[in-house]
Amino acid sequence: MNALNAALSPPGVNCSPPPSPSLSPLDGSDDDSDNGKVKSNQRIIHCSICIPPPSFNDPATGNTRPAYLFPLFLLINIATMTDRSIIAGASQEFSAFVSSAYDSPQIVQDNPDAGIGILQAAFIFGYSIALLLSGHFVHIIRWKPLVFSGLCVWWLGVLGSGNALQYNSFYVLLFSRMATGCSEAAFQVVAPPLIQDRGGNQAGLWLSIYLTGLPVGLSLGYIYGSRMAVSDKWGWDWAYYFICIASVPLLVVLMFVKDETNGGILSGAGEYVDIDTNDVDSGGNGEPSSMTAHQPLLADTDEDGTQTRQNSEEEGHSKHRKFTLFSEIKACLNSPVLVTLSLGMAALIGVIASLGTFGGAFVLALQLYDDERDAAYWFGIAAALAGVIGTPLGGKLADKVLDRYVGRDSDTRRGEGVDDPLQYHIIASMVSRVNMLVAIALLFIFPTLAMQDAAYFLTFLFIGWTLLFMTQTGINLIAMLSVDRCHRPNALAFLMLTS
Repeated sequence: MNALNAALSPPGVNCSPPPSPSLSPLDGSDDDSDNGKVKSNQRIIHCSICIPPPSFNDPATGNTRPAYLFPLFLLINIATMTDRSIIAGASQEFSAFVSSAYDSPQIVQDNPDAGIGILQAAFIFGYSIALLLSGHFVHIIRWKPLVFSGLCVWWLGVLGSGNALQYNSFYVLLFSRMATGCSEAAFQVVAPPLIQDRGGNQAGLWLSIYLTGLPVGLSLGYIYGSRMAVSDKWGWDWAYYFICIASVPLLVVLMFVKDETNGGILSGAGEYVDIDTNDVDSGGNGEPSSMTAHQPLLADTDEDGTQTRQNSEEEGHSKHRKFTLFSEIKACLNSPVLVTLSLGMAALIGVIASLGTFGGAFVLALQLYDDERDAAYWFGIAAALAGVIGTPLGGKLADKVLDRYVGRDSDTRRGEGVDDPLQYHIIASMVSRVNMLVAIALLFIFPTLAMQDAAYFLTFLFIGWTLLFMTQTGINLIAMLSVDRCHRPNALAFLMLTS
């Protein structure tokens, strides 16, 4: 039988069944046995039809692959934005709560809408303070611990928001909302620059996908909050509890994220300048050269795991770049592009925030719907679809602008080392497109004030919002390109703070 198998089998393939392990003990010195060949061939036959997904971390760099990191950022952004808009989606239920809580101030009991405004103001206050601090500490703290610790505090704040109903306490809800604002800021100033650095040829598209979390999360929270608040089984406290449960896997995955580029400091944010007094220019006139070398603030890790900075006496004169809150604010104010952009962004965000907070009441006031849940549902769907469609389109538009000026294969494609003249050409091109999109959007949004039909109202609002969301990627790129590379987080913090 073995002879027949040998005659019919292809050359070089042993078709005889492998011996039983009990009859043929494995010999450690026999590494090229027939048994190994048969098992190897069998593994190839069974596994060649499926290709395993790439590992979570890139073996070449040890960093987490962007294809995993950026979707994680998107999901975190959606979770934080969903938490923001729960109160807006259930304004009537929260008004009833703040007016009846045992520790509510008299002004809140007399005017529940004032209580809703105070809750939103507490969130904004915490968010604003944290923006300044996060934009500063990103220069000296690794971005992963900064973001992870902030999101853990955010998780506790969301949990406290749900517990406020159990304690029947207005102040528990107030300080919980303030805590979510304080802890969310670190993530918002780190993610866009990191995407710009790691996004490669599709940095604009990746940034737009991340920014899609804003409309999707706000709309989802608006609908989600309105439904949970009137549920006979759950209530608005469980709206916060479910977010806590759903966000635990995101925090666990974030724990395993690795990024050792620039010592873990956000690229460009923690640099110092080495000035070698022995360098001379190409003319040989003995004057110091104007060339500077940028090195990470954190030195390379030694074999024993300790970190050391370069010795300035051995490596030449080293001038460390000092970051203070004053110098960071000054760098932002010294950029006319950023200051002007922030004024326009303030108006845009003001409208979006007002609609997000009072959108349901606004639609009810126009008598387009009789029920707040229906108003919140359709209002949220229109905003979510506009964001999902408009924001990625804006990202592709931004990528086309970058392709036009720096090319797809250029080392400066990601905006990391773009020369100043080239930067301003990119900014001018993006600003003109942003202005055009805003102007067309207003032509569709203004007529909604006089519409009496819900279908026409939502259609025109959807088109206008789609055009407005197309500007988000360009606005963020303009802000990051309008300042020195090390101040990109500060520029984003300044933009969000002023708006």
